[in-house]
Amino acid sequence: MFQNLQIRPAKSHRRKPSLTIRSGVTKRRISAVSAVTANNVPSISFMENLFGAEFPEAFGNADGRPAESKKTILDLPSELLEIVCEYISKLDIKRLRLASKRLADSVYLRIDRVFISPNQANLAYLHTILAHPRYKGRVHEIVFDCTRLEEYSTLESFRRAIVSNERDTRSAIADRLDEAIEIYGNDSPQARLLEEEGMYQNEDGYLTENVKEILLRYEDDFARDVLARNAIMMSTEDSYAVYQTLYHQEQEIVQQNLDSDTLHQALAGFPKVKRVTLTSEAWWLWNVRPRYNTPFHRSLPPGFRKPLVFSDRDRPGPVRMHLGSYGPPQPDQSVCRGYTIILSALLSMKVPSIEEFIIDSENAQTGIPEHVFDRRLTFYNETRLMFQCMPLKRLRLSFVPCYCIHAIGSEHGQTNIIIQGLLAELKDLEHLDLDMRDVRVNHAIAPLIDDLGKANLKTLTLRNLAMSVDEFYEFLIALGNVQHITLYHMTHAGGEAVHWAHLFQRLKEYYTTSMQGTKPHYTIAEPILLEEIEDLFGTAVRFSHLVDEEVDAFLYGDSECPFLDASEAENEPNFFKRHVGWKVHDRDWTMRERMTEVCGREGMLKWEDEM
Repeated sequence: MFQNLQIRPAKSHRRKPSLTIRSGVTKRRISAVSAVTANNVPSISFMENLFGAEFPEAFGNADGRPAESKKTILDLPSELLEIVCEYISKLDIKRLRLASKRLADSVYLRIDRVFISPNQANLAYLHTILAHPRYKGRVHEIVFDCTRLEEYSTLESFRRAIVSNERDTRSAIADRLDEAIEIYGNDSPQARLLEEEGMYQNEDGYLTENVKEILLRYEDDFARDVLARNAIMMSTEDSYAVYQTLYHQEQEIVQQNLDSDTLHQALAGFPKVKRVTLTSEAWWLWNVRPRYNTPFHRSLPPGFRKPLVFSDRDRPGPVRMHLGSYGPPQPDQSVCRGYTIILSALLSMKVPSIEEFIIDSENAQTGIPEHVFDRRLTFYNETRLMFQCMPLKRLRLSFVPCYCIHAIGSEHGQTNIIIQGLLAELKDLEHLDLDMRDVRVNHAIAPLIDDLGKANLKTLTLRNLAMSVDEFYEFLIALGNVQHITLYHMTHAGGEAVHWAHLFQRLKEYYTTSMQGTKPHYTIAEPILLEEIEDLFGTAVRFSHLVDEEVDAFLYGDSECPFLDASEAENEPNFFKRHVGWKVHDRDWTMRERMTEVCGREGMLKWEDEM
């Protein structure tokens, strides 16, 4: 079988001569470079600079970086790292610090704001920052929280407050379930279970398993958010125990004036602080995103259910009258506590350096008490002195009524003059936000700001002021350097809605023909009346109709006018065209929805009702 098989000899492993040898070219090895020719030998870095961009693979290492370029972010000096960290979020800074020990030592947290309120968490955090040699020099803002916890003597009263605060959320869940039952049908197992069991397992508001299964089939943010919060929320009884502890701690701090003392220490200990904010927005409902992410909120147990708290102005209590007193009454410290503490602290500064004073009410009830309108009180004189001393560039004011002022009555017709006098003390003012909602008189805006103030203003926000179209037109065109104007819930002197179409048609003609001054951006908001809703703030107005880019497009372009004529607006709640702009929450304008979507949804509901 294998007789014809021939065994061939193995191939030789002798290497073939190279092409250079076969072609007759000889190579000469250089074992050493003389000192004379050493400088003529190109280096790797030189070659990389010449050809690295076109041939990166020729000079790369295993990790992809050039051979001569192994520098990382760790090699940056601390000054450059600090500049880089100015443009990234606080969360990214924390992650960067966790990346390596070198970065943890050279990258610092961005702590530009501290909070003062009558609770241990915020005060302890502030004192820690105050004792840090570097962080205390990075603080630019102090936020003073003037809200106080309500006393709930019984668990039942606390539960009623929780249920009242969660009313909107429960209503939204009910609407979603109604929508689902329409799809499943009234004879479906889900509908029968819902009718038998209801929505909740008990008074604490835990959803039944049937409701959870229905919501699980909706793959949207609302359903996921409701289910997540329902899974982690504490019982009302456990929340009440935590709340009682917080309430007693607050009472002790207020009695000892520890928050007031801390504010004085903060103004003296933070060398770069430029902004002081008085707010009532730090404590929101447990299921609503708070405006400020405070150490106090971070210290609360997960799922803790807290009711909405009131500012000093909103606190229920007896009306205090100063009857029988021979001299003018002094401000009631229990009602005016927040502003009184800030006023005292600012006047005690050895070197006044505050450039921004903000009353962050976001249309809630907090601000300067009406005592400031009585010139017989030291309250007015101290406020005026504070405005004289501080080099304020940004000011946000709102006023709140205090009951003792009504016992004596304010000077009739003098409110505008007093406000104008206070604003005239601010020679460097560039940004003004003025809210006159709670002052019980009509205010024409023209006399409030003198000619110097009009020339310096860059941004202007007016809330709840009365005006006439002619006076307001003259006022707006006199603002030669203003860049942004916001008008919130403005009215005529008689309380009627403003005819925006007539005013802005005149402004369009002026801005088109005038070569002087700026062309400011406008934001205008009017109330959306929801009479069937009565919220905890004593008003049925919870949402506003807001227009901004539509106004600019009309003023400076060829777009349609976003406002209705007087003849078209007879049956409308305001003078805005319904399909333009946004529907926004009064307390947080970032919570918004396009009016086209709102109108489409309302039109669909109306069509379904007619069917």
